[in-house]
Amino acid sequence: MINWNKLKHTFIILIILIIIFLVFTGITSCKKSKTSVTRKPESAGETATTKVINRDFYKSSSTEFTNYSFVSPKGWTLVEEKNSKGVLLKNSSPLISESIVISVENLNDIKDLQNERKIKEKYFSGLEEIDGKKDIPPKGVTISSGIKSNIYGYEYSLLLNEKEEAIDLISFFKNDGYLYVIKYMATGPNIDSETATLDFKKFLETFSLNSQDQSAKESEKQDSVNILILGDDSALDRPGGRVSGRTDIIIIFHFNLNTGEGTIVTIPRDTWVNIPGHGEGKINSAHAIGGNELTVKTVEELSGLEIDNYIITDFDGFKPLIDFLGGVTVEIEENLSDSFSGCYLNAGVHRLNGEQALALCRNRHRNGEPGLRGGAYVREREAAKVILALYDQQATFEKFIKVPAFINYLLNYVWTDFTFEDVIKFLPSFGKINTQEIEITTIPSWPEMVGDASVVVYDKEATKELFEEIASQ
Repeated sequence: MINWNKLKHTFIILIILIIIFLVFTGITSCKKSKTSVTRKPESAGETATTKVINRDFYKSSSTEFTNYSFVSPKGWTLVEEKNSKGVLLKNSSPLISESIVISVENLNDIKDLQNERKIKEKYFSGLEEIDGKKDIPPKGVTISSGIKSNIYGYEYSLLLNEKEEAIDLISFFKNDGYLYVIKYMATGPNIDSETATLDFKKFLETFSLNSQDQSAKESEKQDSVNILILGDDSALDRPGGRVSGRTDIIIIFHFNLNTGEGTIVTIPRDTWVNIPGHGEGKINSAHAIGGNELTVKTVEELSGLEIDNYIITDFDGFKPLIDFLGGVTVEIEENLSDSFSGCYLNAGVHRLNGEQALALCRNRHRNGEPGLRGGAYVREREAAKVILALYDQQATFEKFIKVPAFINYLLNYVWTDFTFEDVIKFLPSFGKINTQEIEITTIPSWPEMVGDASVVVYDKEATKELFEEIASQ
């Protein structure tokens, strides 16, 4: 006799097992289906492969302009400015130093450079006196987005690196109200303009707009830099000529290359300090005793900062430098009439030539700005203001496209230990720094007599705290 209850239970169990089997195989099928999306063959008969990420692929992240992308040459480092308006690619080897800089400019900010002819004219203008300058034949290039452009450039001797052979190339195009500029620079004994042009062309052919791929190339962070700016009181018509002057202007410029923040610290020339190996004395005498090297050591001991580079000029360099740069615009807070320096200016905004600017920076017989100390303190602050004003005027798109030829001109008026590689570090943020946010300060100090000498002494603990705070920026 058939046991219907037992058969019924068996049948129910069988149905449950079938349902479990169908559910399991359905899930497995879904997983296989999802996996197959990334392994879809390009054509019948081909074996499916997963997409390989190119670790040298970079895409900008701006919301201001159309994003751009490119494939970095293998092994090159990348540094980007905030909002990707500036990017630096760099390759260094014992034999050659190469860099590519990308800059994006709003066309409304460069109204005098609105077409290719004008940009080309500005790029090549004023190069007649550059040593070894030789034009490189223009070469057409098609950006991967289908944009037509040209490569322009020249060979020359770079004064900054002891007259090394150098190559400068540039390409650019407009898109949606912005100008995209790509600049290639190389120095070294084994560079070749034909090879450099072909390599640059290959890079440009990877350049694209509005890519949908994700960026894989990571940006490196740059450290802060400390630049020592010195004004030597020597000149050809003064005792000692141009070789043993005292530094009447001593300024430390601390600049964070990542954030764009900075601080300028003026150091009074009569500050009583230890001069390494020579005992105590006024800080401005360090240069007269041991030149730039001893001055750097003395300032480093005072500040606790490591000085990365120095720039120095003198009377005979400062005046023609200002004139070469087209003068400098500064605002004066008080009427000035000083027969010692020859500074005669009324309160207000002035465009100064070299002689007037030098007189202003030498004028210490004055009250100073409201709430600030006068005398020599205001002279040093005025020199700092002139430096910032010059930066504001010179850190322009026009100067950017003319780097490094522009640097060759400056070296006629200043001495520096900057190398070309040092200059390159600044290019991603060139012209993007708001000088209104650069603080100008001085060490906590006051005049005092030390023996028979009238000097400036400083609060060592407060000075240490000041420079520790600056170093942490």
